[in-house]
Amino acid sequence: MYLKHMAIKNIGPISELNIELPFNDDGNPKPIIFVGENGAGKTIMLSQIIDSFYEIGGAAFNDIKVSQGMGHKYYKVSGAVNIQIGKDKGFSALQFLDSTNKIEYLDKVGEIADEPKTYISNFTLTSMTKENEKKVTSLNDENKKDLESNWLNGVYFYQPAYRYEEPFWKVDEFRHDERFMDSTRYRGELRKEIEIISSNNENKQFVLDLILDYILSQNSIQSLIGSNAEESLKDPNILLQVQTKVFDITLWTNINEILRKVKDNEHIEFQIGQRGKNRVSILDKETNTLLPISNLSLGESVLLNLFINIVRHACQYNSKSLNEIVGIVAIDEIDIHLHTNLQSKVLPQLIKLFPKVQFIITSHSPLFLLGMEREFGVDGVEIRNMPNGELITTERFVEFENAYKVLKETERYENEIKEQIKNSTKPLVFVEGDYDIKYIKKAAELFDKKDLIEKVKFIDADGYQNLNKIWKHNTNLLQAIPQEMLLLYDCDTKVENKTNDRVFKRIIPYMKENYFDRGIENLFSESTIEKVMKVEKTYIDVTDEIKKTVRGKEIVESKRYDINPDEKGNLCTWLCTNGDKDDFKNFDKVFKIFEEFLKEENSE
Repeated sequence: MYLKHMAIKNIGPISELNIELPFNDDGNPKPIIFVGENGAGKTIMLSQIIDSFYEIGGAAFNDIKVSQGMGHKYYKVSGAVNIQIGKDKGFSALQFLDSTNKIEYLDKVGEIADEPKTYISNFTLTSMTKENEKKVTSLNDENKKDLESNWLNGVYFYQPAYRYEEPFWKVDEFRHDERFMDSTRYRGELRKEIEIISSNNENKQFVLDLILDYILSQNSIQSLIGSNAEESLKDPNILLQVQTKVFDITLWTNINEILRKVKDNEHIEFQIGQRGKNRVSILDKETNTLLPISNLSLGESVLLNLFINIVRHACQYNSKSLNEIVGIVAIDEIDIHLHTNLQSKVLPQLIKLFPKVQFIITSHSPLFLLGMEREFGVDGVEIRNMPNGELITTERFVEFENAYKVLKETERYENEIKEQIKNSTKPLVFVEGDYDIKYIKKAAELFDKKDLIEKVKFIDADGYQNLNKIWKHNTNLLQAIPQEMLLLYDCDTKVENKTNDRVFKRIIPYMKENYFDRGIENLFSESTIEKVMKVEKTYIDVTDEIKKTVRGKEIVESKRYDINPDEKGNLCTWLCTNGDKDDFKNFDKVFKIFEEFLKEENSE
């Protein structure tokens, strides 16, 4: 069973999400990664998928739903608590393909009529009579049998962001996990977790069983075929028994391949250790040392358990190779607890071991995305930006900008600035961005102030955080700089104008009457921005009037104007090419700051 189509409207922060999930030409699912800032709806989106697992699985197995009166409890809260403020209806519609059967799920709030059909054309579930209700496609005996088979032999589970793995060295009395599994198989019961928060104990027992089965299988095969393997395997009964034992060896190979990827060591394998807590150990065949599994780091343990869960769920009743395992695995914030190498290299390699598993993932890690593109190719993985599900490339991932800013704070960044300073004896002006420099130079050209700005050297500090670091002396720059320095903050920065030793901290005055409430662009008047919008509407994002209810009273906020973050450079280029004196008139406030700074500098 694979998820084929998902449509969500007015649920949490998601106004409208409509996605057809990606597949390769061979029919195998592509990994899909949802990114976005905190609060963008990634976890809400995943919660709808997992809720559908409970509802669909509960239609086929009697050990999934939790009884409540004549009905059952929902995994996810349903009702008005999920609806966006100001909306009175919403829904989540999911469509799965199970072999040749179509399975649908609908979670709705309010009267939605047939609205899901406008997103999923062949969607059959319609609005229900009850106000808040979940519904799945009715299953007949035939497709219910197919569903049972797929779920028993496949993997369908969710690992939330709040997952954890208790360390192997922790005393049993202090463990808080609950066993879901049972050695007895009952008719109509799945006996597998759908939400996995911690799985150390289950996987230790699973691995121990596989080690024992592997040892017994090796001995059994040798006994069955004797000294003449070719002749013995002509007997169909012996061949069948050998094939059964080979399955155990296949499982053994599977879990060791995962272990070797996690540890990046081709010479290790699971082994039986001393009795007690270290019964499951790791043998390094190159050094002939036996290490307890407790030596794994938290990140390694989380990663190992995640992928052993896939093998355990898929091979509970029938052994199969990793590339044969089918199902859906949803993982929230897959990068938590993981070191950079595990994120960028090991994790993508592990995902690639399971080409028929549909991985639906959320992440904040640029390194993980880069690793996935490197391992699968640009066309082998799909990245969606929440909350609207826009298809993006790695380079457009907003976290890259944040990561780049962090890298700018490194020693190399400091060295680059020192190199610039070394070649200049002029006073230094640090600004928040390169566009600030371009705007100031254009204004100086228009108002004949070029001689003023030629007295200083501009340096792009790449954000107010770095200006603050310089001010607080958190870097070693001051020790290497003989010049006076002006730290020029944009108007939206909550700092005070101050002078400290050779450092002048000044904030560009805020123009309350103008459209933009942040950045140096706040200096441009309404008439200037209106002029821009007549020529290039895409440069400016305009939010219509917003209605809010506060303490029972409706409040209307006026339109909001923001620079389209993807067009900020184009806006700067347009204004610096086409702007006139009237457009740049408010930059006189910047020149006054420069004059004050240079006057103070000359008086020293």
